[in-house]
Amino acid sequence: MTGGSGADIFVMQYGAETTTITDFQAGIDRLDTFDYPLLRTPGQLTFTVTAQGARIEYFNETIYVNSASGGPLTSAQVFGAGFGGPDHIPVDFGDFVGLDPGSSDGVLGDVSINSQTANPSLSDAEISFTPNGGATITLRADSNGRFDLNLPSGTFGGEFDVIKTYSTASKDINALDALQVLRISVGLNPTWGPASKENLIAADFNRDGSVNALDALSILQVAVGQPTAVRPEWVFIDSDADLSGITHTDVSYDTGANVVAMDGVIASDMTSILLGNLEAP
Repeated sequence: MTGGSGADIFVMQYGAETTTITDFQAGIDRLDTFDYPLLRTPGQLTFTVTAQGARIEYFNETIYVNSASGGPLTSAQVFGAGFGGPDHIPVDFGDFVGLDPGSSDGVLGDVSINSQTANPSLSDAEISFTPNGGATITLRADSNGRFDLNLPSGTFGGEFDVIKTYSTASKDINALDALQVLRISVGLNPTWGPASKENLIAADFNRDGSVNALDALSILQVAVGQPTAVRPEWVFIDSDADLSGITHTDVSYDTGANVVAMDGVIASDMTSILLGNLEAP
């Protein structure tokens, strides 16, 4: 792409993969990256200063910006202070923050999640996807666990996560769970034998990193219908996550899973755990 003698606007098209601008005039010319999906700030771009100007990368797109003066270009020279105003208005992906996920029954254990099908484990859950270098997209799954993030075509790696509250109507959390947690907190096994790593995650009800009597007390309060400082909820972790280091004094894990969205489709194998609900393996 080559501009004229005056101020030029170079319009990028997503899917072009490689674009070269031959004569960028710093402070005069502009780049229009509106077509790049999920782009909100220059900070999401990989900007490399070169001898002739700069190389800019975003997902599979590369822009070579050669300076009209023949020297290197900085990000400030190309983008100024940033994207001023609504240069890139987001598509309506639903609410991005602040959703209050509904309470409903869930599915304990291994679950396969696919954005093209019903997902019983995700009924009324809050779904979020954060593409690498992009803004988080959040929405609510329906009562069948179906969800559509309305992602553009292409391949996007990122973090997929789920927030789902507990339905007290299910009665899954009861006084026996509190007893099992109390046993674990003093170094004993649950009544069925050694606790699994998933048991230890479920036992750390308040998510403070250890299983203790406060967890047992909170679980008992949930079982009898009393309010608690921490709400009971489901957590979803990558089925391939390494849980080998978890002990009852060190319950450390990450929720969510790294996924690759292909042409708007997200699929992931995860483990669904209801905090406060301990089940025999």
